[in-house]
Amino acid sequence: MLKPTRMTRVVIAGTKDLMESVISTFHDLNLLHITDYSEESETFKIGKPLKPASKMSEYLLSLRSISNQLGIIENESQGTSKTRELQSRMDEKISTLQKEVSSRFDEMRDLESRIKEKEDIVNSIKPFFGLPLSLESYSGYGSLKVYIGYIDNDLDPKLSKITNNYELFIGESEKRKIFALFIPTVFADEVQKLLQDERSYSELKVPGLKGNPPVVLEALSREISDLEQKYAKTKAELENIKKEYSEFIIAADEYLSIETQKAEVPLKFATSTNAFIIDGWIPTSKYDEMEKELQKNTGGLVHIVKNEEKANNEDIPVELENPTSAKPFELLIDTFATPKYTEIDPSAVLFITFPLFYGIMLGDVGYGIIVAAMAYFIKSKFKTGGLNSLALILFLSGILSTFFGFIFGEFFGFPIFNMEVHGEMEHGLLGIAGPAIASIHMPIHRFGEVQSLLLLTFAIGIIHILLGLILGFRNYYEDHGLKHAILAKGSWMMILIGGVLLIAKLMPAVTSKLPVPTGDPVFMVGAVLAIVGLILLIAGEGFISILEIPTILSNVLSYSRILAIGLSSAGIALVVNTLSMDLFIRPDGELLGGGIVLALVGVVILFIGHVINLLLGILGPGLHSLRLQYVEFFTKFYEGGGKKYVPFGYKRKYTED
Repeated sequence: MLKPTRMTRVVIAGTKDLMESVISTFHDLNLLHITDYSEESETFKIGKPLKPASKMSEYLLSLRSISNQLGIIENESQGTSKTRELQSRMDEKISTLQKEVSSRFDEMRDLESRIKEKEDIVNSIKPFFGLPLSLESYSGYGSLKVYIGYIDNDLDPKLSKITNNYELFIGESEKRKIFALFIPTVFADEVQKLLQDERSYSELKVPGLKGNPPVVLEALSREISDLEQKYAKTKAELENIKKEYSEFIIAADEYLSIETQKAEVPLKFATSTNAFIIDGWIPTSKYDEMEKELQKNTGGLVHIVKNEEKANNEDIPVELENPTSAKPFELLIDTFATPKYTEIDPSAVLFITFPLFYGIMLGDVGYGIIVAAMAYFIKSKFKTGGLNSLALILFLSGILSTFFGFIFGEFFGFPIFNMEVHGEMEHGLLGIAGPAIASIHMPIHRFGEVQSLLLLTFAIGIIHILLGLILGFRNYYEDHGLKHAILAKGSWMMILIGGVLLIAKLMPAVTSKLPVPTGDPVFMVGAVLAIVGLILLIAGEGFISILEIPTILSNVLSYSRILAIGLSSAGIALVVNTLSMDLFIRPDGELLGGGIVLALVGVVILFIGHVINLLLGILGPGLHSLRLQYVEFFTKFYEGGGKKYVPFGYKRKYTED
């Protein structure tokens, strides 16, 4: 906790006939983070993949293509498969699956295309239902020009000005007027101009078919139905293949992934004609286990060197080591940056401060219970991964929100306990006075105790920032020594503490118009600390560093957002409750005084208002709590830029040897 797992560098050398045995051992152990070999020489060069690599990769690509086509997901597999059984039927099964799945998918694509083609023809025929003509009647004339389309206006008066020698059919399609005009070709230009001037005119194309539209449509519908049945049959066959082979496909995918990983890992080794060398890192606590297993599987024929030479910290992979309760908060660390090997891992600190800030900001029993319930539901659906970690963080934040909701006496913005606010008694949902805890009478009314709560948030900010500077002092001490730690971080600690002591004595004097208490011991200690800190800061970073002093004040003031976000959430809840209760549900203090309809409107307003406030309450405290960690806290000690520990191996879920 607070420090990454201690790592040991190991170098393994052996003859090439032992390479596969060594690879299998390390893969099963899943402990060694292999460092890529890149500096080739005349003697040693980058290794080549093992012989099965190409074949395994080809199989894996084929299998994943099949899996994608069938829509197989991992959790569809329930049991585990033996690797020997998978290996014995791999060639035959993958080849058979490729043929069966590909042929059916090709057939389905062809059927989809044909169905779409038929449906397009159907759509083109439907407008002609409104005209009393067969489809072949619209074409095949030498001396006549045919116009078909939609139009809103009456064409007869305008056509009669051109000629009386025409035939016009009028019908209706989709509640629009449709026409078919047959007119000698000598009048084609005039009619074309006439139609172009009609804004409502929309031309229709005649499909190249024969017969009456209803008869043609019926035939097409039968064809489409037959094609859809074939499509459904083919899809069902694919579904049966999926049910029959899904367990094999998932297990084979895992097996091939493992074998491909093993076959391609020599690309990270240094190899000569007869030997190989592996360079990597292993958790120090696991070294003995690794050495024992490796010597057992190779008959003691490999040479292992435990390299004690001090390495560049940037080259050492980082594995975060935290208790189970703080483990989910590693997600927030990884989102920001992996710590360097010598840096403090702040996951355990975030385990305390992130939910604390979130809980104070949201601070409502009703909202807190809903947030915790949502988080628990997400956690039950996602057993591992980022969403699981996020759900655990949210669950803890919801619990803290519920706790502070009790402290503030709020349930969806309604008071829980009776309390006196500005000389008036406010009746709570329970109708009783709040309890007293350690001589502090509950609840603490957020709007009535703004000044006290603001001072509390500043105190939280000072402690949080001071903790960051202490962690920064430790990091500088580890990397650069005591002198640099004092100049870089100790100076800021003195300035912060000294400044707090000075302000603590100056502010009461200024507000009370009393003389500055220069003789007060606390004031004097604060002045000395601030001056010494300023001198050390200048000595370490130069006079330009004086310009950074206001940032420490802005950092502390930034923690006022803890109160501001909380007040805004409580304010919105109060407005929603007041609006719905006083105007709709209980006008003039009488329940249902405006009638049931008005009361229902009030309930809708109440529901929508609290849903919106809940969404803001989930997002706002999360983002602002995260900002206080990343901007105000991390900048005091955290650099990041570490290399994540990625051991060579695979956590089996669907296969076993």
